[in-house]
Amino acid sequence: MSTTQEHTADATEDRTLTADVVVVGAGLAGLVAAATAARDGAHVVLLDARSAGGRARSATRDGFVLNEGGHALYRDAGGLAVLRELGVEVAGDAPPLRSYRTVWDGAIAPLPVTPSAILSSRLLGARSKAKLVGWYADIGRTAARAGDVALDEWLDDQGARPDLRRFVAALGRLVTYSARPERLPAAAVLGQLGAGGVLYVHGGWQSLVDQLLTVAQAHGVVVHEHAPVVSLERDGTRWISTTARGRTVTATTVVLAAGGPHLAASLLGVDDAGWIERAGPVQRASCLDVGGARGTCDFLLSAAEPLYLSLHAPVARLAPPGEALYSLMRYLDAGDDGSSGEHRRSLEAHAARAGLPSEAERSLHRFLAAPVVAWGSPQVGVERPTGLELADRGVLAAGDWIGRPLLADAAIVSGSVAGVTAARRAMVAA
Repeated sequence: MSTTQEHTADATEDRTLTADVVVVGAGLAGLVAAATAARDGAHVVLLDARSAGGRARSATRDGFVLNEGGHALYRDAGGLAVLRELGVEVAGDAPPLRSYRTVWDGAIAPLPVTPSAILSSRLLGARSKAKLVGWYADIGRTAARAGDVALDEWLDDQGARPDLRRFVAALGRLVTYSARPERLPAAAVLGQLGAGGVLYVHGGWQSLVDQLLTVAQAHGVVVHEHAPVVSLERDGTRWISTTARGRTVTATTVVLAAGGPHLAASLLGVDDAGWIERAGPVQRASCLDVGGARGTCDFLLSAAEPLYLSLHAPVARLAPPGEALYSLMRYLDAGDDGSSGEHRRSLEAHAARAGLPSEAERSLHRFLAAPVVAWGSPQVGVERPTGLELADRGVLAAGDWIGRPLLADAAIVSGSVAGVTAARRAMVAA
């Protein structure tokens, strides 16, 4: 599923390019920004240090399609709508809610995620059930009214009992990829809970990358892979981006969509927008892919530890016929001092609880020690970057550290906003 077409121009081509918009970074945010700006009439050059896709690339091994860690696209968080508007066909399926299980007080029990299941669950007391069903009845309003307080404080204000607090924390880890969601703004966590469930994408996220690349090129985007930008300088009203191989691109607007706020600030030489502080801590997770025979649990979330397991294939087409593919994650707190070996052992213990085959019996396994799952996280009392803070200078930013929603949807939505804004600036400049 990896992209094989070579887009980098050869040495005989002009090494000085002029465009309306230069997009730095061809991950989801950059691809969406480039495709959107070009669709709206701008001449766009897209540069990436590696091959297009960023953390949305997928690898294929022995017939298994492996995303870079657990990937899921929310139905109602905005990203799906943006992709479809661009003409990207998002094909996939959702894990059945009836298969959800949790490790609760050392035992495996059904994880209730619908109002009817909550009311019949033995995990929660009557008062906790009533509160939870009430919140779910209008989760959007519940999130909007939560205010700028940490989830932990909000639960205090709501008089949540210990069983309900533990339940909400477990679901909070699931929807935010944070090891400590109780520290995050309650509105952000509750908003993610109301984002409509997830899709596992057929063919892996590489299928989205490939389609976005096709759409971008169809609208005239000039793509240069293996072209890391090493400097960004302002020349009057225009920006000059220089790659490691000496190619320069001059444009009225630059969209910074590579990595996180530290890279954006490094290229600018200054962080006038305060992106680094406002973006919040980087989030990482230890990840384990397991392919082979199906286990006894298709979905297992720990209530006591930051551990997740889900059957991604055959829910999505990511494995050879007759084979199962599981994705496991241990969400890592910024202060986590555990070793990669310790994290892997905890993932293996979680896999064993779910009845997955042992390492010797698997068709495939892959461990990723601590990849980035988000370049930022929301903070209480701090407004998340919008990516438009430096728009008057011709600088825009896009990525999963921008605005809301969170995670991949944030990257896609902010990429769309940056693309529309860049195209409008191009029209004014013309």
